[in-house]
Amino acid sequence: MLTGGPGQSGVSFTRDWWLLLGLTGVRRTFVTVDVRGSGDSGLLRCPAFERAIAVDPAASGGGCGRSLGVRRAFYRSSDTAEDLEALRIRLGVPKLAILAVSYGTRIAVEYARRFPDRTDRVILDSAVADDADAFVGETFAAVPRVLRELCRESCPGGGANPDADVARLARRLEAQPVTVRVRGRRIRLDEDRILGTLISSDLVPQLMHPYPGAVRAALAGRPQALAELTADTDELNEIGPIREFSPALYAATLCEEAPLAWDRAAAPAVRRQQALAALGARPESAFAPFTRDAAIEAGLLPLCATWPAPVRPAPADPPAATPVPVLVLSGLLDLRTPLEAAQRLATTLGNATVVTAVGVGHSVYGASLRNCATRSVAGFLRGRLPSCARR
Repeated sequence: MLTGGPGQSGVSFTRDWWLLLGLTGVRRTFVTVDVRGSGDSGLLRCPAFERAIAVDPAASGGGCGRSLGVRRAFYRSSDTAEDLEALRIRLGVPKLAILAVSYGTRIAVEYARRFPDRTDRVILDSAVADDADAFVGETFAAVPRVLRELCRESCPGGGANPDADVARLARRLEAQPVTVRVRGRRIRLDEDRILGTLISSDLVPQLMHPYPGAVRAALAGRPQALAELTADTDELNEIGPIREFSPALYAATLCEEAPLAWDRAAAPAVRRQQALAALGARPESAFAPFTRDAAIEAGLLPLCATWPAPVRPAPADPPAATPVPVLVLSGLLDLRTPLEAAQRLATTLGNATVVTAVGVGHSVYGASLRNCATRSVAGFLRGRLPSCARR
């Protein structure tokens, strides 16, 4: 079992995984893992960065990278895939089946591509796509569809246009932010914040459904409901115990291996120029109903722009396709790892089936009210294709 982040411990979620797998009725030896740099596997620490990211999710990771020194280069998914192979040998088993969620799916795919003859099957929950980019373009592309999906169930009356509402509010707040007091806190609403609220709420769809109505109310001069949703998603984003989530590992993995829009070896000022040039080459419509400027804060530029230059070459890429059977679980409301990106990844892998969970956002397994994901996993582990929900 591989958790996400990157940076999450796996062993600390053993009970949760065990309860979910118990619902499948499948008899398998069950192994949870703290990947290198997390939990009890050489926990990676950058105290100053941990304090900064607790206040600002877009904090710069450059100081953390410099404090780690050359160690920063050894926390890529390819390194963790090698660790899993060493674990398989130590366990004395011929093959591994891997169930991974969020960023753990990148590790699972890496393992299946590098060790196809040692991989029984792979289940990817909320899969990270190969073509994810530094400005989360896949998220922006999915926003209009997800807003319409939310309105299908949550917008009263006919004629709702959530795209236009969000666009109007984003531009209004960009010109003049609004501050609202919520539960003793001051919440500042601007374009970046209302985008972050929408993306973060995909973990809890109950928080997503009021979003179009809260936007409409804010346009009418009543921003309280939107500010309350923002406060709720702030709580979802709280870091928690470092042993359960390592911000240092999060930064080291992403800044060393994620596709970036700048030269990793360039000076930070040059990187920013390259990033802004790459962003400017994209049409404004690619970010609608938000603006191009929102992509700067939402993407990896704040985190990785000052990350130290590479000290270790990237590993050779394995073949993109793999004969390993793969089940991809994708939430229709997922904005972090959208359905469209999951479908592209499935096509690339070659032997993959996508199950779309309706009414679910990021992290599908166990969240589907109809237990579609649980039934799909149970059947897939028994060698059958899933038959529920949308294929």
